[in-house]
Amino acid sequence: MSTKQLIIGTFNQAFKKYWYDELVIGKLAHTEFKNGVNKGDEVDVLMPATVTMFDYDGGDLPDAEVVTNSVAKIRIDRGKAFHFETKEIEEKAIENAPSLKQKVDLAKEYSSDAIKQFAAGVDQAFGGLYTRAGYVVDDNGSAVTLDADYAREILALMRTKFQRGDEKGHNNWIDGKMIAIVPPEFEFYLGKLQMYEEVESGHRKIEKGFIGRLEGWDILVSNNIASYVDDNQKVNFQPLFGVRGKTLAGGVSSNLNTKHYEPEKNFNTRYKGYGLYGVGAPRADLLGTAKIIAPAKLSTRS
Repeated sequence: MSTKQLIIGTFNQAFKKYWYDELVIGKLAHTEFKNGVNKGDEVDVLMPATVTMFDYDGGDLPDAEVVTNSVAKIRIDRGKAFHFETKEIEEKAIENAPSLKQKVDLAKEYSSDAIKQFAAGVDQAFGGLYTRAGYVVDDNGSAVTLDADYAREILALMRTKFQRGDEKGHNNWIDGKMIAIVPPEFEFYLGKLQMYEEVESGHRKIEKGFIGRLEGWDILVSNNIASYVDDNQKVNFQPLFGVRGKTLAGGVSSNLNTKHYEPEKNFNTRYKGYGLYGVGAPRADLLGTAKIIAPAKLSTRS
């Protein structure tokens, strides 16, 4: 295998292996890789199945329900591209590495940052789906100006909304599967809660963005939470709440369409390619958002 083929192969394999780990908001989504997609295609994403409960007063049971997975229609309407050049000496270093593992490790250096940027783009798209949320916490339509107590109250109130569900026995709260994704400013106020600090230190879960657990939520921090400037020129954030892997849906092209070529004026090599993706919010009943203003600042001293 040539060094050029090794770089392309490593880039593609690293993308498939590590891309999901770089997602934060995307942890709310069931995301599938799709072959042969083009921009504008609509693809089916198979969502996790649900089972219907019914009243029972003894006697024979009705016919068994055939459990079916719901299908979310996702339009592949976004993409990310890359175009970089490696110097001849860098490719020689890969070529002369003493083992295949060392060759691959050197080649990975070209993929790691691109993977992070691609995942950030997908996360930003997921973050923009707050308008589809079935549960909203705000101050009578206005943003809540955050402090430590409000930070915890928002988590507690959103938990109540999920636990209430549709009041027909469909509880949208699944212990151990609930995720709250907040901006860094929200984390600033959570840090003032002693209980949060204690729970955080005793929690062993490690994943990108994870900061702790409170009110039953695994709390993750992301810079890709949607925000906008309101009429009073204040930044409003829209944290998201939902069920791991069941709330949102995504489709990503499995082929990064990577090619290489040599520029005319030197002996270096250039690599170019692109990946496509689409996102959707098929389960509004499993998605919550809050409207907050979070002015992170030091406490007033007397």
